[in-house]
Amino acid sequence: MAQIRAPVIVLLVLLAVVLFTSETSAAKRGFPTGCCTRYSQGRIDIGLIRGFSVQRVTDECNIDAIIFHTVRGRFPCVDPTKGWVMKAVHMLRERAEGLNKKRS
Repeated sequence: MAQIRAPVIVLLVLLAVVLFTSETSAAKRGFPTGCCTRYSQGRIDIGLIRGFSVQRVTDECNIDAIIFHTVRGRFPCVDPTKGWVMKAVHMLRERAEGLNKKRS
């Protein structure tokens, strides 16, 4: 019985390590899966922003937020009621529309 337990335990430990490693690397590469719970302080230079997402209040997420996607792979949550935030969103939309017109 002890001979069977050792390989099973080793296999389970290796599986846990692989799952943990892949989950960690995915979080570093991509968009975070959780909700914004508070706003980042300060402004972000428009040149550092590649895109944005919108978070609405739900049962899981307690605040409305704009989530900027930066060139450095960060995702700061900012207050959509701030003027500079909506100006940045407007500029990003115009930039995207300009790219679409060039392709047509």
